[in-house]
Amino acid sequence: MSKSENRNKLVFRYGFFALLLICMLLASVRPDFGGVNGVMNGNLAIWYFAVPLTYLEAGLSFSPLSLYTALSNGYLQIFVICFVYILMPLLIRVGTCLLTYVGVNIWLLKGMEVLYCMPPPFSTGLVLSRLADADLPTSIVTTLTSYFVGLFLSPFLLYIMLGASTAPFVGINVRELLLSTLIPLGVGGILQPVTTKLKICDGPRTAWVPQGLLLLTAYHWFCDALSADASSLQAVDILLCILIACVEQLIVAWLCWVLCSRWLSRKILLAALFTTTHKSVGLGGWLLRGAYHGSAHGPSITLPLSVLPVAQLLLGSLLANWVAP
Repeated sequence: MSKSENRNKLVFRYGFFALLLICMLLASVRPDFGGVNGVMNGNLAIWYFAVPLTYLEAGLSFSPLSLYTALSNGYLQIFVICFVYILMPLLIRVGTCLLTYVGVNIWLLKGMEVLYCMPPPFSTGLVLSRLADADLPTSIVTTLTSYFVGLFLSPFLLYIMLGASTAPFVGINVRELLLSTLIPLGVGGILQPVTTKLKICDGPRTAWVPQGLLLLTAYHWFCDALSADASSLQAVDILLCILIACVEQLIVAWLCWVLCSRWLSRKILLAALFTTTHKSVGLGGWLLRGAYHGSAHGPSITLPLSVLPVAQLLLGSLLANWVAP
């Protein structure tokens, strides 16, 4: 293979990660443009544009039978739910107890505990699974199952971990969640035989669609992270938050790989890994607004919800590009 072919292969493999870095650069220029309260309301763009189109494309690309086959793998569903809602909260609790003795800001650590009680995001695992050539139907099913289970378990975990009580579905419009995920997925599944016969839409040909939509989501996250209120925090606390996020992400990914590598195939393993190692920002924000509304420590608690998803996405995309065939 010539040097030019090697260079082109390298660019193609790590192209998505490079685009993420470009999004970060653009966000650093105008962080007020794409944040929650920015000129382009990122939440509206994600919930009413990015997520529905991602699931519509997934429904068009994969047959309902493949989704049912993934759903019928009950052991995997149980493992993902236990990993997300039992093992990961326990790991972060042990980590925060140890870091408390080092002198890390206790409210930053509480924010990390909040994030690690959350379900996976709707679209991140799907896109990273496709980048890594993982089993996408498994990623779709495990993401949706664990997310909707998390609507009940996450408030309960928040109460156990922090003593902050908030009722399930506080600030959550379940109808919007269904319209953004299950309905587009079902519509895509209904239209899938027709589009397959006409060769209008197939997985490899339309893979750029969810990737572009995740870049839009990433830009929103970057803007939120750069415009987060950190005036009451010291610089060393912010740097520690970033460092801890990266280290914890690597530990969780390694642990998931070790636990799954003996009984799952490579593609299903990667799908489970990208589902379990990422956390939902949206649900975490809703629960925090219900539990810590008006608290003086609000900026410290919410900072990890701005920083950690960015670290998770960057490391996850780098891992997906690295393990891709």
